[in-house]
Amino acid sequence: MAQTKKRKQIHSTTKYIMEDDSWSIGYKMAVCVLAVLLGTVNHVHVSSLFENDRHFSHLSNMEREMTFRTEMGLYYSYFKTLVKAESLNEGVFKLYRNNMTEYPDTINTLKRFNLYPELVVGALYRGLDSMGVLSQTCWTVNRGEGLDPVSSCEGLQDPPHFYLAVVWLCAGLTLSVLFVIGVYVSDSILGGLMTAVCFLYNHGECTRVMWTPPLRESFAFPICLIQIFAVTVTTGNPRPGWKNITSIAVSTSAFILSWQFAQFMLFTQASALIFMHILGVLSKETLSSLIISLLIGLLHSVAMMFGNEMLFCSWLFASLCSCLIVSLLLAFPFNMLPSLIRIIAQTVVYLSLTLGLKIGLSKALLVQDDAHVLEIFKSKFTDFKTFHTQLYTCAAEFDFLGWEMPQKITQTLLLPAAVLVLILVSIQITRWMKHRYLDGSKDIEVPEPAVVYTFLQTLAYAVMAILIMRLKLFLTPHLCILTALLASSKLVNFIKSKEVHTAVVIALFAAMSFQGIQNIRSQREIIGEYSDLALEEMFEWIIKHTPPTAVFAGPMPTMANLLLSTERPIVNHPHYEDVGIRERTKKVYTMYSRKKVDEVYNILKEMQVEFLVLSGPWCLPTERGGCALPELWDIEDVENRNRPALCPILWKSPAPFSLVFSNDMYKILQLSPKLVQINGNRSNLR
Repeated sequence: MAQTKKRKQIHSTTKYIMEDDSWSIGYKMAVCVLAVLLGTVNHVHVSSLFENDRHFSHLSNMEREMTFRTEMGLYYSYFKTLVKAESLNEGVFKLYRNNMTEYPDTINTLKRFNLYPELVVGALYRGLDSMGVLSQTCWTVNRGEGLDPVSSCEGLQDPPHFYLAVVWLCAGLTLSVLFVIGVYVSDSILGGLMTAVCFLYNHGECTRVMWTPPLRESFAFPICLIQIFAVTVTTGNPRPGWKNITSIAVSTSAFILSWQFAQFMLFTQASALIFMHILGVLSKETLSSLIISLLIGLLHSVAMMFGNEMLFCSWLFASLCSCLIVSLLLAFPFNMLPSLIRIIAQTVVYLSLTLGLKIGLSKALLVQDDAHVLEIFKSKFTDFKTFHTQLYTCAAEFDFLGWEMPQKITQTLLLPAAVLVLILVSIQITRWMKHRYLDGSKDIEVPEPAVVYTFLQTLAYAVMAILIMRLKLFLTPHLCILTALLASSKLVNFIKSKEVHTAVVIALFAAMSFQGIQNIRSQREIIGEYSDLALEEMFEWIIKHTPPTAVFAGPMPTMANLLLSTERPIVNHPHYEDVGIRERTKKVYTMYSRKKVDEVYNILKEMQVEFLVLSGPWCLPTERGGCALPELWDIEDVENRNRPALCPILWKSPAPFSLVFSNDMYKILQLSPKLVQINGNRSNLR
């Protein structure tokens, strides 16, 4: 009974905060105006950084497509498919039944690749273009050095520019939402400005959208922040209404549809929410609404992705089911236990149920698509190695975090400021738990759920970033949100004077500016111009000298670009999250092994490969500290360890393949040389 009264006190406090005079109409308008201005700043900043680095506006469309390397080229190719199709329905059908990406198999790319951003942008482009809203200006660019001049267009009617314009809008939205979250958790515009400034001062550690625009995170991360904001607001609501549930469900679904990694982030969110409930910070009613909202969003995503089995077997689905079991079905027996024992028991049961459900569902539905995730973590802490885990862990972005990133954000004082907030929140939570569970006192103020959620989510992101460096792009923006709490009078309550508190925050702004402004200047000084003549030469040869049905295999990054620029079928690609494509790529990569050439030839022949692309930087190295491709094969192909690597041999002497194209960087080998019909005439390949 006493616990019920305490819940009411928590809800009353939260309601008072939401109805504070500071959140008047004028205050909300000021927040909206500042959010738009800050979003515009980031929009202009990232778009100009990209233009400065690539000189994108003066490239031909083939060169523009070539700048989208690896997965970026794969994703953009589907936007191109939608734009070039005779109708939107035809374009969608080509995505629904696609035999160009994993030839000869026909796959549903909308189910496999989180392509709803391209679907939305493609539909928007076609709609606006049909209304005559879009325009472009074209000119001829003389490239010199004996190179042919190219046509270059600029304007929103140019598909690459339209696509990037949407990406830059999403980048602007990212900073706008970060600012709003900062204002909300700190109950201060100054706190929101602190978050925005920290983001800009640590821009290179917060985002990579300016260098890799078509990646999933470019579209998904602002949606992720909107979802986090919806959850943050709802944690402070004792009886969440339909607006709370709808906002969370819709943003959760959009997030999952936009990024295959969303399920892992949302798993950490569900874990943070159930832990808040276990501690007594979050009521059962609020938790139930939050979990059901997440579940609705997940199930809607499953339906939109044509029954994607991987989502049913995800850590997210398992954790949501476990949350409902622990908080509802097992609530009565847990409440019979002493408080500290209950906390430990609920935590253990939640983790055990999540693990058990995850493993059980995966085995029941025979889904192994995300099995490589556990194998990657296993390889990081043990001697366990496979060909697939090494392909991941040998890439720098999948390594441990290292010291470079912490050092950079320390120089801007972001890390010290965030650590200070973590300490203050930890003290507040620890003091409250001591008084409630050890002393039995009911008078101490309960920590604000929004602050506790931000605290726990940041800790989860920190663990993720330490294990996989690439995930620092989740952590650093959330550290920026944490710094907003330094402007919160409720957290920094030891400074009694509001004027002194404001002066301290402004002084911290000034101190951060020394390195922060230098970081911005360093970014602005990056000037370059994209050019890859060897790759362009190869693509032009493929377009002129091979039929549209010619089937290619080769290094994953090159295959994505080849599919995009030449529109030829490929058998492997860099989207490595599916168990089938992992095995398919492993077969193609036998060209990097030490197997006999006839064995490799037959493997490729069985896959119906007609042309094999060799890339010098991938093919020629045979030793790289265990990370050269022949060394990866040595892990599993023990019987051939003493043989020479095959690819360098093929580079010099391609038999039984036939060399049909060669430059300094690339070679194309043909299987079963034959006459190829070109424009109605039969002609020998080069």
